[in-house]
Amino acid sequence: MAREADSQPSLSQGTDDHSASFQLFEELNQKCSDLLNEIDELQSLLNSALRRPQLVELRQFRAGVNSELRMLQRLEGQTKGHKGGYTTEADPEVAMRLLHALHSSNLPFYQAVWNAARGSCTGLVAMGKRFYWGSAEQSRDQQKKEKKEDTSSGTGKPSNKDKRKSIFVDIVADDGKAWVKVSTISESRLIFEMAKKGWEGDSEDEFSDGDSSAPPKRTILRNFDGEDSGEDSDDDELELIKLARDLRKAADATRVRYKHPQLRIILPKIEEGNVPEIDGILKKMRGYGIKVECKNSLPALASPAPLSRLLPQPFKNFTSTLNVDCTLLLAIVSDLSHFKEFAPTDKTHSAILRQVELEKEQPLLPTEIWPAMGGRELVCTKEAAARMREIIDTLGTETEKQRVEIIFGDPPNDQLERRPLIEKIQNLSNWPVPVEWRLPVKVVEAREVINAAREEGKFPPIARDVMQGLSEINHSIFMYGWATGMTTISSNRSVDRQIEATIENSRKGVDDDVEGPQVWVCETARSLRGKDRDRKEPNGVGQQTDV
Repeated sequence: MAREADSQPSLSQGTDDHSASFQLFEELNQKCSDLLNEIDELQSLLNSALRRPQLVELRQFRAGVNSELRMLQRLEGQTKGHKGGYTTEADPEVAMRLLHALHSSNLPFYQAVWNAARGSCTGLVAMGKRFYWGSAEQSRDQQKKEKKEDTSSGTGKPSNKDKRKSIFVDIVADDGKAWVKVSTISESRLIFEMAKKGWEGDSEDEFSDGDSSAPPKRTILRNFDGEDSGEDSDDDELELIKLARDLRKAADATRVRYKHPQLRIILPKIEEGNVPEIDGILKKMRGYGIKVECKNSLPALASPAPLSRLLPQPFKNFTSTLNVDCTLLLAIVSDLSHFKEFAPTDKTHSAILRQVELEKEQPLLPTEIWPAMGGRELVCTKEAAARMREIIDTLGTETEKQRVEIIFGDPPNDQLERRPLIEKIQNLSNWPVPVEWRLPVKVVEAREVINAAREEGKFPPIARDVMQGLSEINHSIFMYGWATGMTTISSNRSVDRQIEATIENSRKGVDDDVEGPQVWVCETARSLRGKDRDRKEPNGVGQQTDV
């Protein structure tokens, strides 16, 4: 993170540099310790609440705060004299240097970022992450490759990307769909920068081509005459304008579930309405489609929101009825998901052994699948149900076959209401089955719904490319979800990525607002218990492929 040169904490005025440096040291040291404690508290909450807490990136932010604490600890040794007391009148030069070093601390910036996260963010993804934009000629395959490298390395800096074409986002929230950038620049520093660079606002507010219905021309802050020297001429550009411009470029090159991130810049030391020239800069920043918040529009932080508000919220946009993929139908009937004890044999497949170990760490049903399903109605397509029954008939144990009859309400369960069905599942499970689980799962006819949606033009033209790449069963599952606007839940990440990549590759500069089917992917799959090394399964059982 780049340091904000003018980020200085409030300073209780002492009688001289010695007492001032001591007071400032104590203040910073306490704030730094408190902030680290809050970060660690959030990390503990993530560890206890999430199956994969590492997906929320706190490490880099915490490392920055911890670096400030180490700096303070080094300064403490210099602040104390050889007799253990603090510096005296005999060494005013040392005291002045220490005071300057303390004033240069970047802790107030980290505190401002943390306050922004706690005060107004939900669904945290990262506290600090770099995003890039590429040239127009860069292929989507290359972008996808670089994104994969970025994720796998954990550094946020793929080796084949130009850091000059990137921006460091301070907070990634709303499960990736919101970016927040914080700048602790002060009004006086901003005015100084404007004066130093000779910047002035072009006050024209004319309309394009004399058409009053057209949007006004974007005025440009500049300190030169004649033609614009291009976007790479950053020497004469105000940092806040460059910040807004780069944030927009990175967001335009990024999509999260088919949408560009929403952008916000927070300026906790700028008060809008005080200086007209600064207000002009804020207007230019907002011209990039960015929400800019100043000191007088920020929420009060007297009672910060609980840290639990920052937890990811993957289910908040789910529809009231869920379309369940075959992969999750298998997971909710598998013995591996319901029995705490499992005795492997010498023929037990290695994939099963890995899943058993994962279950010991965090059981799939109570920690992920049941919370995702909640109290929502559940449906599956006829093709998904048929495929699932085929696999169960071939490989299922007796208890797995019994669960299938229960979740679908097969005879003799067809006259039972939800509560008796849950009681029967409970008798076949070691985990407390939630009473709100909406059984039975209803089997629906997908083909008619999909065909009707095509005839009525409910699908965008891009949908043709998507359909061509899907097998019959995946066509029924994912296109049904798309046709109905229903959330599809699945552990088939490969198909979800295939659909998303097809849509992004087919946009060709148009259809910018097109969205594909709403899909939630469970990161972990479950096979049936009966998978042995010498028993071949029907295609794809236990894999995140076409089942």
